[in-house]
Amino acid sequence: MGQVCWIIAGATSAIAMRFAQVVAMQGDQLILLGRDDKKLAAIQADLQIRYAVSVDYLFFDAVKTELHSSIANACIQLAKGPIHLFIAVGLMIPGESIAHSANEAATMINANLTSAVSLSFAFLPHFQAQKQGEILVLGSVAGDRGRPPNFDYGAAKAGLATFCEGLRGALMPDNVSVTLMKLGYIDTPMTYGKKGLFPAASPLACAQACLRAAKKKLAIVYYPSFWQWIMFIFKRLPQFILYRFKV
Repeated sequence: MGQVCWIIAGATSAIAMRFAQVVAMQGDQLILLGRDDKKLAAIQADLQIRYAVSVDYLFFDAVKTELHSSIANACIQLAKGPIHLFIAVGLMIPGESIAHSANEAATMINANLTSAVSLSFAFLPHFQAQKQGEILVLGSVAGDRGRPPNFDYGAAKAGLATFCEGLRGALMPDNVSVTLMKLGYIDTPMTYGKKGLFPAASPLACAQACLRAAKKKLAIVYYPSFWQWIMFIFKRLPQFILYRFKV
């Protein structure tokens, strides 16, 4: 594989930072998108020193969808090879869904679904023009069933899964793959302090799995892999049993 350009949205998240390292190790160019300029600059410097790769960063607010097209165009100007896109944007507001305000619920939907849809569409013409590429999206097992503790978050992730499935089919003629990672518990700030029935995986192992899945052009990957079997059971549980699970 020749040098490609990985554009990472939500680049300061735990998984995205590890993913950037994994990609840098293979010599690819990186464009980091995020809101924290200081943290982005620190990540840029670290990657350049460790791996001697080309790294740029741009300010990016995921929920300001009106700016996504200009962000995409700026990335294309910086890219030195075919682009790949990693969408690692996400938000989980503390507390159970039923206690969230209307604004909090809308914020959750916008951060986890609308932003990813908008950003994908902003890059769509570029992927169609280059006739190759990978779009890698972080989803969640929470989207497989609607459970009382997190149904607003789960609804966003369910919508994201449907979007990725349709986008994958639409881009097949253009040789562009779309991979959705349905994540279980990962040891990140988003899940810190939350009770889980199952062990949390490391961000580095998750990042490595993400890159493998993208290279294989897989459609949907559960990570850790045992979540595939857990959700196989969960999706078949009667509602009265499902509703008893509070974690």
